[in-house]
Amino acid sequence: MTSPIHSQTIDGVRYYTSPTTNQKFVSVTSVISTLDKPALRYWAAKQVATYAVEEKDLWIPIANNDPKAALDLIKGAPWRTTENSAALGSAVHAAVEARIIGSDVDVETLADDVKPFVKQFLIFEEMFTPEWEMSEATVLSYKHGYAGTVDAIATFNRPDLGLVGRYLIDWKTGKSGPYPDAALQMAAYRHADVVLLPNGTETPLPATDGAIVVKVRPRSYEVYPANVSELTFKFFRHLQMAFKWQHEISKDVLGSPIRPVEVDA
Repeated sequence: MTSPIHSQTIDGVRYYTSPTTNQKFVSVTSVISTLDKPALRYWAAKQVATYAVEEKDLWIPIANNDPKAALDLIKGAPWRTTENSAALGSAVHAAVEARIIGSDVDVETLADDVKPFVKQFLIFEEMFTPEWEMSEATVLSYKHGYAGTVDAIATFNRPDLGLVGRYLIDWKTGKSGPYPDAALQMAAYRHADVVLLPNGTETPLPATDGAIVVKVRPRSYEVYPANVSELTFKFFRHLQMAFKWQHEISKDVLGSPIRPVEVDA
């Protein structure tokens, strides 16, 4: 996803600013990042080990002259992988958004790595026949104090597929997943209060009947229904408390050390 409008990142946390009230709201994805993800540690270790083995001809000469530079190069492997994946995902999101809002998208003019993803999206569109309502829609919850950007909102009339009504849609382009976090994310979006229009004004977020996660890959796509019930939203609200503890409350719960004053004999 491209950088959402009205957002900024402060100390690694994304915040949205309401153009109406100038209030700041933490992003839904930043709240969800509070969850411990043990698999990420193993993934990062594998990325480092793989780079160390496969690129030894690159970093060994560097290590002979500047060991710290070589160390930085090796340990940065996971973040470079993440950045590359994010850049590809943003490009796919941008092309999909252009198609949804009515722009002509000539697939053959897209970058080679983006082209197959967009072709799969077009197949999804043809098979599921969504009626698009919004794309990259920023939503705010004044009631609960968060914000985020919904990839798309569309209506479906496909009883044969179990999709009838208005749905939130989240695009995923990664090799793995989707993960349960996506349901937390969509539940939060579903319970927001307003949606920001392109001109900066607000309108009530339309009621939705559910949510789906669409995983788009170069040779296939998959559609996953997401549980965005009140119970799922309740768990998101608990994560908000964990986020508040981690980023705010925990900084002030321990005072300065108490040091006895030595008394002269």
